Amino acid sequence: MNPRPLPAGRTSYSTRRTPQQARGQETYERILVTAEKVLVREGFKAFTTVKIAEEAGINVATLYRYFSDKQEILVAIFERLNAEREATSRDIVEAMHRGVPWRDALEEGFRNLVDIRRQNPGMAALSLAMSATPSLAGLLRRFRQSNARIISEALSEIAGLDPDTAMIVAQCAIEAHASLLDMWLLDYGRQEERIVEETQRMLFAYLALYFDRPGPKAGPAAGVSAPPQG
Repeated sequence: MNPRPLPAGRTSYSTRRTPQQARGQETYERILVTAEKVLVREGFKAFTTVKIAEEAGINVATLYRYFSDKQEILVAIFERLNAEREATSRDIVEAMHRGVPWRDALEEGFRNLVDIRRQNPGMAALSLAMSATPSLAGLLRRFRQSNARIISEALSEIAGLDPDTAMIVAQCAIEAHASLLDMWLLDYGRQEERIVEETQRMLFAYLALYFDRPGPKAGPAAGVSAPPQG
């Protein structure tokens, strides 16, 4: 089945029906949990509404009361997980604003991001499926850009980078660490902890170029227009 495009003027899919009653909420949750398991176990090609409904113990007509197609299910899962990641990114920035050293704030935030992935093993398969779906790839990029904007705030206001450079650095940090943690889940099944350790080492070394650089760091006006040389 070819993925349907986003309707004009819409930035995301939305579920057909937001459940209000406890029974509907339970069914909605069961669909999402089952969908993630199917995606991890069988991949995107076998990820169908019929398969999800069958394993969730409901008929497909019931599934369609909540989601019009499998793309909506993917987005619902991803939006939930991304909300957790955005909250963690905001916590990192808020800690820095309170005076917590950037390394301490980032270390706690990184641990939280890794824990989110441990608890949601389908996250990497989900990102891969969205990247491979033309109608969803742009949405995935916008989610990651939203996270990058949060981190860029700290790079601009605390590290003193100009806003454009701060956004580029934040996007590089987000994309690099996300790709490495995806590899950790997809290729190593969370078994190789050295991937996590090396990802943290890389992330800290990269951001240290900006947070630890000499010079004024009073805020955006004291920023630089290019990364450090050398």
